[in-house]
Amino acid sequence: MPPIEGLAEAEPWDNVDITSTKELPRRLLVLGGGAVGAEMAQCFKRLGSEEVTVIEGAERLLSREEPFAGDEVRAAFEREGITVLTGARCRAASRAPDGAVSATLEGGRTFTGDEILVAVGRRARTADLGLDTVGLTDFIGKSLAVDDRLRVQGGGGWLYAVGDCNGLALLTHMGKYQARLCGDVILGKDVRDVADHGAVPRVTFTDPQVAAVGLTEAQARERGINVRVVSYPTGNVSGAYTRGNDIAGTSQIVVDESTRTVVGATFTGPDVQEIVHAATIAIVVKATLDTLWHAVPSFPTVSEVWLRLLEAYGL
Repeated sequence: MPPIEGLAEAEPWDNVDITSTKELPRRLLVLGGGAVGAEMAQCFKRLGSEEVTVIEGAERLLSREEPFAGDEVRAAFEREGITVLTGARCRAASRAPDGAVSATLEGGRTFTGDEILVAVGRRARTADLGLDTVGLTDFIGKSLAVDDRLRVQGGGGWLYAVGDCNGLALLTHMGKYQARLCGDVILGKDVRDVADHGAVPRVTFTDPQVAAVGLTEAQARERGINVRVVSYPTGNVSGAYTRGNDIAGTSQIVVDESTRTVVGATFTGPDVQEIVHAATIAIVVKATLDTLWHAVPSFPTVSEVWLRLLEAYGL
């Protein structure tokens, strides 16, 4: 729970509360415009909540993804009547005797709802795991640092950490991957964690969907990679027309020019979660663009956008 005055006492919802509620609030306030906040905002608006307001401290929704992804989701939200406030920080919250909850922003604006969802991020819940009993007091309340075999650093080589508690990638599928790998390591197999260090696929299930894997352009440049970015409209391939009218979205790859390999990809549009795995494979196996040119997409599918991206690159 973020340290916002009165928020904890206002009985806010977290992601578990909102996905298990049996009642629909007429007015919903959402603190946080990341994946959980965005998904639940649109979900409850479409289920019938009359007023949904998203309050995001960053300058755009889905701030960890490519800028165009957050911009496209925001435009869709506003068309549906969802109020989106970016660059806005909540400084206080309270719940009135009649049950209404209010959120006051820095600057004085106040918004009122029937429920408030806190979706501003997570941190590892390691304070009460007993880490002090095995000499790991430095990790109490923090993520457990692990090596590429999921062994806790300073844990004597016998202690492993998988899933959210290690802070690598707080996603269900990544926790499952880590668990499989950890089991292999314990059984004596010579395997190492590769996915958590460059090939993390992630999907935000909004409409439009946002599916991404690997590095954003900004992250790649921060690492000193000489990158070239190529994009193409997701709806401008024949397969998109089979999905309905006015299909929109953007497909983008981030290419390491020194190796001519894909280091990141982002797709927006309908059902793009089915495209992102191809990008994940390309990143994991470090396939060059010249090799990918011969991975022919079937017609007519949205996956043909891969061919258009490679053409836009110059192949």
